Amino acid sequence: MKIFQIILKEIKDSYKGILIFTVLLSLFFMWFVSFYDPELFAGMEDILDSYPDAIKQLVGDFLSLTIFSGYINVYLFALAWFYFGLYFIMKTTQDIPKEIENKTIDLVLSKPIKRWKFVIGKYFHYVFLTFFMVICVALCFFLGIFIFPNVTPSEVYFIELIVAFIWLFVFLVALISTSLILSTFLKPRRALALGLGIVIFFYIIGAFWENFDESLQGIKYTSIFYYFETSNLLVNQVWDNVLRDILILTGYSVFLVVASILIFNRRDIPV
Repeated sequence: MKIFQIILKEIKDSYKGILIFTVLLSLFFMWFVSFYDPELFAGMEDILDSYPDAIKQLVGDFLSLTIFSGYINVYLFALAWFYFGLYFIMKTTQDIPKEIENKTIDLVLSKPIKRWKFVIGKYFHYVFLTFFMVICVALCFFLGIFIFPNVTPSEVYFIELIVAFIWLFVFLVALISTSLILSTFLKPRRALALGLGIVIFFYIIGAFWENFDESLQGIKYTSIFYYFETSNLLVNQVWDNVLRDILILTGYSVFLVVASILIFNRRDIPV
C-alpha cells in the first residue's frame, strides 16, 4: 500500500504540469493531422528522396509522405523522443537527486518504508503519467482523423497505428528507466547531463548505424532507438520484429529498475 501512497502523492504534486503539457501536445497533434495533404506531400517526398541517406535515416528506413501512416511516422513517431522523451528525462533525472539535495528525502526515509518501495513509487508515478499522456495524445490524434476532411478514415491503418502508440509507450518507459538509474547515484546536474548525453548517443547509434564501418555495425544492438523503428510497420504494414523489439525494450526497463533499486539500497543517505 505504501507504494501506491507514494505514487498518489507524486501524482498529486505534479499533475498540474503534466496536465498542461498533455493538453498542449494532444491539441498540437490533433492540429497536425489537419495539415495532411497527399498531393502536397508527394512533392516534398520527391525532395526528401534527393537527400543523402544519412538524412533520410533520421525518420526511419522507410519513407512515404503520401500515405497518412507514413506522414505520421515522420512527424510524430520519428521525433517522439524529442516531443515526449526529453520532458521525462529532465523530470526523472532530477527527482530523487533533488529530494536528497533538498533534504526532503529525510522525512520520507525516516518513516517505516523500504527504499525499494520509494524507488518503485517514484518510477511508476512516471510510468502512469506517460501512459496517461500517450492515451490522451492517441485519442485526440484518432479524433482528428474523423474530424478533418483531408484524411480518409477508410485509408488509415488503425491496427498498426494503435500498435505504434503501444510501442511508443514502451519506448518512453525505457527512456524513463534509463533516467531512473542515473538519478539513484548522481547529483541533479550530472544526472541530467549524463541522461541527455546517453539518449543523444543512443539516438546517433540507432539512426546512423548503417553508415558505420561494417565491423562496428553490431553496436546498433546497444541502442534502445534501434528497437523503436516504426516506419516499416506504418509505411509497409510489415510486422517483422515488432513483438521482439517491444519485449526487448520491456526487458531493458525491468533490468534497469532492478539495478536502480540495488544501487539505491546501497547508497549512503544519512537520515
